[in-house]
Amino acid sequence: MENNIDKRTLRKEMSVKRNALSSQECKIRSEQIAMRLLQSDMFEKSERICIYKAFRNEVSCDTICQKAWETGKEVYVPITDESKKRMDFYSITEQTVWKEGAYGIMEPVLAGVESVLDAPALILMPGLVFDRNKHRIGYGGGYYDKYLATHPIHITAALCYDFQITVQELPSEEHDILPDYLITEQIIL
Repeated sequence: MENNIDKRTLRKEMSVKRNALSSQECKIRSEQIAMRLLQSDMFEKSERICIYKAFRNEVSCDTICQKAWETGKEVYVPITDESKKRMDFYSITEQTVWKEGAYGIMEPVLAGVESVLDAPALILMPGLVFDRNKHRIGYGGGYYDKYLATHPIHITAALCYDFQITVQELPSEEHDILPDYLITEQIIL
């Protein structure tokens, strides 16, 4: 799709907006988004949930993770291999030890007992800017697109604040994989 919207400009503008949120505001909004997801059929029916560790004021998955464990679901997080430009999802537990990983994002310290995701799951994904057609602009690495292109069995839901959904249609490329759902404080699209 050709249009005049520059991804770099959109990333910068939305980063500034999102980074302006206080930690308390992020917490309140993240809880609202978590409650919307936790009350959904997609969460209820999923045996495996893939979360991410929030950074730079992203929507937090902490409440979702805790509820998943409480209800007997398996929980996974992505680990990024920068040299191969790919990521895989690894199982975590409440005893998982964390370290700073690629791009400053917290990742589990692998102890050899984790399993790699190999069955259908609900994958929760972050992003910076979205439109109502579910086009997504992330940070530019394409990690989720690459993973989902080779693992199409999953249901995907992008978590974002209401203000991250623009009214204008975003630029997209052939390799972009749209999330199945967008979940905000107010809606599930």
